[in-house]
Amino acid sequence: MRAELVAWLLGHAAVRLHESDAPADLQHRIRLLGLTGGDRWTDPHWPGHRY
Repeated sequence: MRAELVAWLLGHAAVRLHESDAPADLQHRIRLLGLTGGDRWTDPHWPGHRY
C-alpha cells in the first residue's frame, strides 16, 4: 500500500504541486517520500540526518 501511495504522489501530486506553485517545503517533503534505502539516510534534508 505504501509503495502505491508513494508512486502516485511522485507521479501525479509532485507535478500538480509544482504547477500550482505549492510551497517549496511541501514539494520537498513529497520528494523525500520517494527516497529509499541508503539514499534516504544519506540525504542531508532527511529529518534526523547527521552530518
